[in-house]
Amino acid sequence: MAILKVLLNQKGQVVGTARTGTAISGSNAPHTASVVARAGQRLVEVDISDTLDALEPAALHTAVKTRYVKPAKKGRARKA
Repeated sequence: MAILKVLLNQKGQVVGTARTGTAISGSNAPHTASVVARAGQRLVEVDISDTLDALEPAALHTAVKTRYVKPAKKGRARKA
């Protein structure tokens, strides 16, 4: 199982994902990276299976949205 950080826009659409605990590769790779929600966005963490973890980004976003993410309620977005 992997933990996936999911960035959602105001409409609850997946706009980005990042895995935690991913090994760094490449000589110029950053030591750390993080996902930060901006105004009107929200960040959620979900546990995903190895099968989902192996998907291409577009398929992963679709699977995460349909299985894990609930649509945002109107007027509930917090300001950053």
